[in-house]
Amino acid sequence: MLRRVLLLIGVVTGTLAAAGSFEEIQSRISSFTLKNGMTFIVMERHQTPVASFLTYADVGSVQEVKGITGLAHIFEHMAFKGSPTLGGRNYAEERNALDRVDQAFLALRDERRQGAKADAQKLKDLEAAFQAAQEGAGKFVVKNEYGDAIERAGGRDLNAGTGWDWTRYFFSLPSNSAELWFFLESEHFLHPVMREFYKEKDVVMEERRMRTESQPIGKLVEETMHAAFKAHSYGEPVLGHMSDLKEITRADAEAFFKKYYQPSNLVSVIVGDVDPTRMRALAETYFERIPSGPKPEPLRTVEPPQQGEYRVTLRLQSERIVLMGYHKPDGNHPDDAV
Repeated sequence: MLRRVLLLIGVVTGTLAAAGSFEEIQSRISSFTLKNGMTFIVMERHQTPVASFLTYADVGSVQEVKGITGLAHIFEHMAFKGSPTLGGRNYAEERNALDRVDQAFLALRDERRQGAKADAQKLKDLEAAFQAAQEGAGKFVVKNEYGDAIERAGGRDLNAGTGWDWTRYFFSLPSNSAELWFFLESEHFLHPVMREFYKEKDVVMEERRMRTESQPIGKLVEETMHAAFKAHSYGEPVLGHMSDLKEITRADAEAFFKKYYQPSNLVSVIVGDVDPTRMRALAETYFERIPSGPKPEPLRTVEPPQQGEYRVTLRLQSERIVLMGYHKPDGNHPDDAV
């Protein structure tokens, strides 16, 4: 994972190549690891009084199993919902309200599983109860408190992304507001509150409709990945299968977080007008609050060698599209750069 992050820094700082040699750039990079296993990489860049912050979580959709595909991406959305002290009010009561939402969802899900045998009136009543429970929990939500705190400090570019192998969270701040990042980032990794979980799930399902189900190229990429990987979970879509998205619960997300968001599975990168000694002191103050835990086991499945050409043909209302792919060595192989 550390190698991938260093390569990412190389991309971010690639525009500096003309201003100095690689050795000069490397001389401004330092790193340290906290007692709980979390690693930090700091690159000094004093041209402007700003700093950019990125946390790389060594977890993506490949860590999912059948039934919870799309969960890594859902959690990316949940990271900005805050903590008991951020993004909500009266957490003691909110927690009970969130439990009632879970219970209402499970009751609705159980009836939906009856399929054609489901009671239409009961479904209607359960849907109303689920909606009412969400509205009750919504009364405790402080909308976008996480993002507003960043904007008030002059921050920019708050965003995140999920891939097969990684999840990234990032934004930039004036360098004299760096401590705000340490507080916000450590809060949602210490004790995230997955408020508005089912509403955010709806957002993710709409994202799938827009990017895959209504896009010929999206469908073709998904089907090609299914064909290319017979055993490995690279063949599963990062956005997840719609049936899984409909059934995933808040409890599933909490279990996923507990397993994969251990400090030893996280690397944070800081680039900008910062003092590495100060960054380490702040990291120890805020991030060492997070208890250490075992680093998750690596994925067991190895894709068997491909014995012949695979072909996928889709007949859709679209212009003709040709997509070709080929297997390459993994990120740790000497030929990866080639």
